[in-house]
Amino acid sequence: MKWILLALAGPLAACSTTVNEPKTTATTVTAPHASLATYRSFSFGPSDPPKVGYQVTPRSLEVQRRLRLVVLSALQQRGYQPNDAQGDLVVKLATGTGPEVLQGERGVERAMPTGLARGYIGINIYEGSTGTEVWQGSAFAEIDPAKIDDSLLEMGVAHMLQDFPARDAGSVASAH
Repeated sequence: MKWILLALAGPLAACSTTVNEPKTTATTVTAPHASLATYRSFSFGPSDPPKVGYQVTPRSLEVQRRLRLVVLSALQQRGYQPNDAQGDLVVKLATGTGPEVLQGERGVERAMPTGLARGYIGINIYEGSTGTEVWQGSAFAEIDPAKIDDSLLEMGVAHMLQDFPARDAGSVASAH
């Protein structure tokens, strides 16, 4: 990356003390001189690879399909308009699964499998005209590798985009 990381939001925790409920975190980074609110439209580009330590799985394509719908809706709610030809912003999604989550055994070095894995979703946003990355979001959660949890995807996107700038009310109203 050619730009210095400006903002790194601390992990947002939606954690529970119950072992069966997934633990999630999300982080975002914005390019220092990017004024995201000046952009009006977006399009989706090809997928990016997952973060190091995460693998593309047979379920990744379905997760990306569902993730795309959630991101599309979230950006539209913020006043950005989809443009299939070439948006001001190009959104690239990434998904992957990491190693199985292990439950520690009373401080002993051995660990027991929980049946959960580590899941990763990413949203990388590039300027459409230059290809320069202007924003990046990542969310991680404990997941059940046997099923896709749509509410967990929605929660991850909400956490990542919570500080993503919305278009002002006047530009949202004039776009409709």
